[in-house]
Amino acid sequence: MTAFILFLTAATLSALLTAFARVLAHRSARFGTPDAPVPTLGGPAMLAAFFCVFYLFSIDMHPGVMVGALCMAFIGMVDDWRPFLPLHKFVLTVLVAGVAVYLGICLNVFGIFWMDGLLTLLWMVWLCHAFNVFDMADGLSAGGGAIAALSLWGMGAGDWSLVMAGGLLGFLIHNGYPARLYMGDAGSLMFGFGLSAMGVLIAREQTVVLGWVGPFLAVGAMSFEAVFIGVMRFAKGRPISRASRDHVAHRLIKWGRSVPGAVGLIWVAGGVLGGLGAMVVQGYLSPLGALGFGVMGAWGVGWLLARVDMEGDGVDGRPAGLWSKNWLIHRLMRQGMASVAGSIHGRLLDVGCGTRPYAPLFAGRVSRYIGVERDRARYVQADIWGDVLFLPVKDNSFDTVLCNQVLEHVPEPQHMMGEMARVLKTGGTLILTAPHIWELHEVPHDYYRYTPYGLRYLAEKAGLIVVDVRALAGFWVTAGARFCYYLARFDRGVLALLIKPMLLAVQLGAWVLDKLHRVESEAWNFLLIAQKKQ
Repeated sequence: MTAFILFLTAATLSALLTAFARVLAHRSARFGTPDAPVPTLGGPAMLAAFFCVFYLFSIDMHPGVMVGALCMAFIGMVDDWRPFLPLHKFVLTVLVAGVAVYLGICLNVFGIFWMDGLLTLLWMVWLCHAFNVFDMADGLSAGGGAIAALSLWGMGAGDWSLVMAGGLLGFLIHNGYPARLYMGDAGSLMFGFGLSAMGVLIAREQTVVLGWVGPFLAVGAMSFEAVFIGVMRFAKGRPISRASRDHVAHRLIKWGRSVPGAVGLIWVAGGVLGGLGAMVVQGYLSPLGALGFGVMGAWGVGWLLARVDMEGDGVDGRPAGLWSKNWLIHRLMRQGMASVAGSIHGRLLDVGCGTRPYAPLFAGRVSRYIGVERDRARYVQADIWGDVLFLPVKDNSFDTVLCNQVLEHVPEPQHMMGEMARVLKTGGTLILTAPHIWELHEVPHDYYRYTPYGLRYLAEKAGLIVVDVRALAGFWVTAGARFCYYLARFDRGVLALLIKPMLLAVQLGAWVLDKLHRVESEAWNFLLIAQKKQ
């Protein structure tokens, strides 16, 4: 009964104080206008509710937990008001976790303080940022965090975990779809730290295996989100810290679920994992069996979600997933296009547009995107069909011309370069990529390979001013990619179980080696940027 009263009091105070925060926000200059963003004062409101509950019930809390939660909330409040750089935010959370470890929130795995402290610090920082990433859909982190806190309470985390769960559920009244209040980084960092501290305290009371597996499963939904989004962003060549609309909930919504439906599915997954964790700690399930079930389930769900094409570029999951022969070159091409996005503007003509894979990168930068292709049956995304040697558009009609991997398939490349220069407006920009070292493809229409000097010659002869010619990678990427195309010949049947991991390993190795020692004279591809004379 005492536990229920504690939980109910926390939920009630949280609901009331977050309602008060909403009123204050709508009276402020920052959030009080009709087109203002949703206020992010939920974290401070819940923190105030916790102080009230702890005062009313005299709940015992480890000083390391209290100091760590307060400091994380403060970092989040500052970040909500004036965002930190990702590295600065990371360093601050590491420092706070270090203080918590020093105050005694520390695992006891090796019996050596610095080793146990480092392991604890990694766990705390990981879960703070994982929960921060998890907070991306209306009601998701509030409901998911409450489920995890209740699961950890069932494992013996202590009554203060009920305060966290109640506070999150009270906040959910205002944060459920459509959200009227967000918890912001103040809330997400604070709750991420709180959940990690619960896991540490449980682990200290159990054997190493039971103490790790139970809490790990309880926070499995948010850990999966962080790992999944990190892998997806890395595969696409995006900075992992840069926000993008390709989270788990976004993919479920793209799959046809409503926002509440997508959030509800993730809640259910969190509840199942939390239940498994509690059963492990209480001795009803084998730790390895439960962990194996969770890992295999995460693998299967991740494989399905990765195949949802979020940007319409045909790249998510296929044909350039992490297990494919051409994952790395697709990643590098995308990064190359992202690096020149600042030069793209106005009306854009994509010569040989294919499936228009890079159109999402230029959204908002171009007033109109027009694709040209020759094969009507193969490339239905094109707007104009015609021969690139005789572009069916007027002179001086485009601000930007984009041409990727087409020049090698044209028997008269100088004539094609002249056509692209013709349709460019004065001062317009040409962005072009062409292979230097690559296999025969699209035969029999594969005629040439290009050095940077050859590309420069063609552009200047067409009357363009060359701004830059650069390699998209060096020798190691060329060698790795060519080897993977050979390995892919055996990627079928039972052999696929061996070949697919090899494709990933070889490309990752090539990517790392290229970072360490880049030899651009043997690049697989070059990028040209040129402008039409004023």
